[in-house]
Amino acid sequence: MKLQRINTSLLILAGSLLIACNNDKTTPGYTYMDDMYVSPSLETYQAADNLPNGMEAQAPVEGTISRGYHPYEVPNTPEAYEASKSITEFAEGYAGNDEALLKDGEELYGIFCSHCHGKKGDGQGTLVKNEKILGVPGYDATRLPDITPGSIYHVIMHGKGVMGSHASQLTYDERWKIVRYVWKLREDQAPKAE
Repeated sequence: MKLQRINTSLLILAGSLLIACNNDKTTPGYTYMDDMYVSPSLETYQAADNLPNGMEAQAPVEGTISRGYHPYEVPNTPEAYEASKSITEFAEGYAGNDEALLKDGEELYGIFCSHCHGKKGDGQGTLVKNEKILGVPGYDATRLPDITPGSIYHVIMHGKGVMGSHASQLTYDERWKIVRYVWKLREDQAPKAE
């Protein structure tokens, strides 16, 4: 009787060890709710018969925009550039002389703009001094008398002349920080009344 209990205990122990020894590293063994571990997800661009276009990748719902995205639907035409000059105000939150805003703008300007436009915004950046690019304007009122915050933003979005678009490299927030810093450089270059 005692031997039979030991044999039964050993059999149960051996069975438990066999069940516990699962060599498949992709599964945790026996699970309570298996679909919590093995997801019925689809791979990117995988065929999916239950979806409208037959693939996993779906187009966004019409009229939706990504979170944080600010559409800019002004076309890249000379007429649109002239129209952008009518925007004389900064976007909400970018108008003041907030120290953190100007510091961020200065840092971004140093990364994206100063190599052509110069650290002071005088059109004497490293590439201009080395004669790699010529005709880069400074921001003073004599060279660019009619620019506005809207036209600066438009040029960052679409580019102008030799300058290419920076829209894909900068977020909405970063663009307006640069616009605010460029406007500060313009103010710094204005003749001081004595």
